[in-house]
Amino acid sequence: MKKTTIYLLAILALTLTGCNFLDKNPDMRATIDTKEKVQLLLVSAYTRANSGAICEFASDQVIDNNAPNATGHTYALNALDKMYDEIFAWEDIKSDGQQDSPKYIWDACYTAIATCNQALKAIEELEKQGVNMDAEKGEALISRAYHHFVLANVFCHAWKDDERSKQDLGITYMTEPETTVAPQYERGSLYDTYKAIEQDLMEGLPLVDDSYYSVPKYHFNSKAAYAFAARFYLYKRDYDKVIQCANQVLTTDDNATLAMLYPAKKGRELGDPTQEQKLWIDPTGAWNLLVYTTMSQAPYTVIPSYGRYQHNGEASDYSTLGDGPCWTRMWNGFPLWLYNQEYGCFCAKFIYLFEYTDKVNGYGYIHGVTRAFTTNETLLCRAEAKVFKNDFAGAANDLRLWMQGYKWSSRIDTLENGNVNLSEAKIKSFFRSTADKHYVPDLHNADLSPRFQVTDDQKPFVHCVLFFRRIETLHDGLRWHDIKRYGIEITHKRGTEPVRTLVWNDDRRAIQLPQDVRMAGMTPNPRVNVGDHVSGATSVTMPIDNGQDIKLPFIDFTNGLTKLELEDEE
Repeated sequence: MKKTTIYLLAILALTLTGCNFLDKNPDMRATIDTKEKVQLLLVSAYTRANSGAICEFASDQVIDNNAPNATGHTYALNALDKMYDEIFAWEDIKSDGQQDSPKYIWDACYTAIATCNQALKAIEELEKQGVNMDAEKGEALISRAYHHFVLANVFCHAWKDDERSKQDLGITYMTEPETTVAPQYERGSLYDTYKAIEQDLMEGLPLVDDSYYSVPKYHFNSKAAYAFAARFYLYKRDYDKVIQCANQVLTTDDNATLAMLYPAKKGRELGDPTQEQKLWIDPTGAWNLLVYTTMSQAPYTVIPSYGRYQHNGEASDYSTLGDGPCWTRMWNGFPLWLYNQEYGCFCAKFIYLFEYTDKVNGYGYIHGVTRAFTTNETLLCRAEAKVFKNDFAGAANDLRLWMQGYKWSSRIDTLENGNVNLSEAKIKSFFRSTADKHYVPDLHNADLSPRFQVTDDQKPFVHCVLFFRRIETLHDGLRWHDIKRYGIEITHKRGTEPVRTLVWNDDRRAIQLPQDVRMAGMTPNPRVNVGDHVSGATSVTMPIDNGQDIKLPFIDFTNGLTKLELEDEE
């Protein structure tokens, strides 16, 4: 009898223990049920992917060093990965999956968006309990809008107008956490995407509050949010809102604006690319509005071992190493570093941070730092908007302020009062219609949309803004956006193959969706009109691990580095 009782008690204990076990969450997911937990979750609401690399290689910011130069000489240099051969030729990227690839960008942006949606779901429940979640909601909405904006600018065509953008494919705008296995999504139109971005922006902007951030520049603080709004409305061509949002960032006082710009003279005096990089990405600097780290192999593309595609030749001759409206022979705003002229050059903001996983063997992960929004770029957004408001004096002044911030050399044309000599007259003279086409390329704005008109009076200022933006956004990929926005046609020559031309309405201006996304049923970007696409074999490249995070050996960037010396330095 005693033995039976003991057995029954044991069974009852096991049964009760089982009930307690079933009361617990069967997996390790955290329940986001407090304000603090939402704040911690939002730390992950930013992409770890760098979309700048493939956009830069698709643009006119790089050339193929293996293509014959003016003397007919060619090199036999490797690209870091076959992906760069493909994107330079505007081919669909088949070597998919590695860092900086379309798949990596797609997955990382939608992961950030999923985090925002999970946070917004938790915020909704906490608000029902009377908890004030305005600041957290503002950050989540702005971050969700931003990551959809990144995806749209990589995988879609540029905004045209309300009607024509309804005919272009957008991207799926996710507003709810994903709760089903292998769901099917529709892309909708670019008009739908922009409408949803604007809705999140308008709802989120008044809610953003910097007070809860320990390091505001690592989050969508108020100035970063307004800088994002300024860029969004610039691309959408709502110029009044561009100016309003940019003024929230920069103020309307020239001296206050200058104090916020990147301190080029201070950077130049450091005399070391590693130290100058720290200044570029300094989260306490007024010039940086939002910075976040990315897992990116892009910095390795500039070293000689993988030096095939570089900022070199015509790409640099008519930008950083060419004349400007108030300087001669070389851009004087920030120094450029190179190994030698064969490989091209780059500036300090392209140098990476390295996380060691094996210090003995020198292996680890590359971390880039994306300066998503800066005061310098926001100033150029405002200048462009003023052009289309026919405020040429205001636009010229903003362009002068941008140049003033980068002034450190006496080679820059300067007035007696110390101001850079950049007037309306000088802009009109340098960017006259008969100037070299590298400086005043044909614009196909009216072809994109009859509502997008650039008058003859506006053209010199538009070209000046685009020229300054080309320099300002070097390595960032935004030049590709500008090429798409204005329908600028560019050429690429890969090796000894015929020259390729990307015409203004070429389908390939929208980078193709990742292969696995298309295989899952997502509508691909059309490839009907491909201009004068040229097929041909690509060079053999060094294979790279196709894992999500690529572990590479440490390479000392400063070893063998040479700084381009400028004449008549101060």
